[in-house]
Amino acid sequence: MRQAARRLLSPQFAEVVEKTSQPFIQSIQDLETPWMAIQGRVALIGDAAFVARPHVGMGVTKAAADAWSLARALEAHGDDIAAGLAAFEAERLPYGRAVIKRARDLGAYMQAQLLTPAERELAERHRKPEAVMTETAVSTGIAA
Repeated sequence: MRQAARRLLSPQFAEVVEKTSQPFIQSIQDLETPWMAIQGRVALIGDAAFVARPHVGMGVTKAAADAWSLARALEAHGDDIAAGLAAFEAERLPYGRAVIKRARDLGAYMQAQLLTPAERELAERHRKPEAVMTETAVSTGIAA
């Protein structure tokens, strides 16, 4: 396993595997839904719609903003729940996608294989822990 880690992982992670007496694996994944309103009756909010890697530190904030947006959209459309859900989705779906993109950008430096020059440039910027920390759980300019 340590040999595979040296071959497949970024140097930072390979070193962690080398120094861990009893290694284990905890995957870090994103979850992205294509819809937040389903059949005009169901709304997905928070982590049910988008689970971003922990790099962005936005789980609670995003869930609260989703709930607030849903309440506003339903109130604005009165008895037309389907229209309220559609308005909610139109507002929050782009935001959820932006959060996922941000998380992937911050996490890219941990990947062993970076395919494009843009990915490599972004990874280089985030190789230092200080750089990641200055961009974690901070205002990103993503419009809420």
